[in-house]
Amino acid sequence: MKPKILLVEDHTDIQELLHTVLSPDYQVFAALDGIKALEIFNEKQPDMIILDLMLPNITGESVLKTIRKTSSIPILILTAIQSKTKTVALLQAGANDYLTKPFDIDELLARIQVQLRLTHLSPQNVNPTIQFNDISLDPSTHAITVAGHALNLPKKEFNLLKLLLTEPHHVFEKAQLYESVWGEPYQNAENTLNVHLSNLRIKLNALTGQPQYIVSVWGIGVRLI
Repeated sequence: MKPKILLVEDHTDIQELLHTVLSPDYQVFAALDGIKALEIFNEKQPDMIILDLMLPNITGESVLKTIRKTSSIPILILTAIQSKTKTVALLQAGANDYLTKPFDIDELLARIQVQLRLTHLSPQNVNPTIQFNDISLDPSTHAITVAGHALNLPKKEFNLLKLLLTEPHHVFEKAQLYESVWGEPYQNAENTLNVHLSNLRIKLNALTGQPQYIVSVWGIGVRLI
């Protein structure tokens, strides 16, 4: 099966060029903005991302930071911005590589091959089981156990729990949770998020009788305890 690449580029001519170049060897999913990029990332689970920085709606930097909360997928930044300071900041934020426009196609293909090879060979990049207290979640198999009991969750609830488990004591703002899991702006979506969080609470609590796993922090968001 061909490796899956998510191509995030708002210039249609560049996107079409890269799609043509990559398609013979890779399964390519394309996004013109940051919102669609997060949606495709959650839906398709690509093996690598090629990410432009200057995107509509949600910037490439925000996309990078959001994805790094739950995934170690290789991310190659492809941008017209030429700044050593910027390069260092992006690498520190979790980017694996950085290539400026205009770029050489052969160099880009070589960098993609290197990142995918490193991912395949490096055991530390395999999605590890996430554990917190008596909750265990395996991102690769979607298997969840709570106090030894198996728990099956629909996709949105699974991704919410996975995100909360990445930083158990961190207070996540509701907008951050929604935009990370749904891949779209948090506008008139509070009820949707609250329903999913409520369902997730009920399912977690039912397995152990513990009154709370996910608690609300008034005026800010929610966190795991």
